[in-house]
Amino acid sequence: MKAAVAQVKLYNNIEANLITISKYISRASKEDIDILCFPECNITGYVCDFSKVDQKKLMETVDIIQEQVTKAGVNVIVGAPYFEREKCFNSAIVLLTNGERYIYHKINLTSSEEAYFKKGKEPLIFQLGEVKFGVLICRDQNDSILAKRYKTLGADAIFILSAHFYEPIEAIRKLNKNRALPIARAVENNLFVLKVNAVGSINEFISLGGSLIINPEGFVVREGDNVNETVLSYEISRREKKPRDFTRLTQENMPDTGYRFNLHLCILHLHNSS
Repeated sequence: MKAAVAQVKLYNNIEANLITISKYISRASKEDIDILCFPECNITGYVCDFSKVDQKKLMETVDIIQEQVTKAGVNVIVGAPYFEREKCFNSAIVLLTNGERYIYHKINLTSSEEAYFKKGKEPLIFQLGEVKFGVLICRDQNDSILAKRYKTLGADAIFILSAHFYEPIEAIRKLNKNRALPIARAVENNLFVLKVNAVGSINEFISLGGSLIINPEGFVVREGDNVNETVLSYEISRREKKPRDFTRLTQENMPDTGYRFNLHLCILHLHNSS
């Protein structure tokens, strides 16, 4: 099962985001990716007034993406506000090639999100082939008990959709924390974690990418940089989930540290290109 995350820029424009989504679904199809996950609220953008989202347009866009999923043969997870029974949730929408859809509502909201969204209540498990996937959204990564529930439910891997938009200084300060938490969730539960974060700036806020794929032993096997759009992919297998030992690192699970560079130059680049 080749699973992947798409570290992309987000725009406060559904049409622009749909172009990005379409581009990366097409790329995933060419790379024989089975499932591709996008960042939190990647359909609408994250730094926006969610009360002004056009519900009808949003769902029409989801239907367009579903058509692309079926045509390309790539299962996809997208992020969007989701309206249900006159309530709005910060949600991950799983679109499968057979037309099935699953919805996960974010459980651990930020204080700013509480002005727009209701809290979700239940985890989501879905299966592709022999692999069972769970879904978390951004601050849910802080919740070790929620991650453990997924382990109890039989998950082999967890996707985390994020959009870590902060003011520049705070974005730098939180880099280590937002990298460490998904690694902890993988190690604690002996499962894969595939975290995708947005990259780029909107207004005065910036998101510094750093998407990750972590194996059940806690090794970062794929990692995005802090500036560029990219796709990270990895072959997920239940056979790789095994009791931990402390054997030496192999070339396959050796952490990729080539992404590190001067973050001040990174922020200057992002602001100049926005």
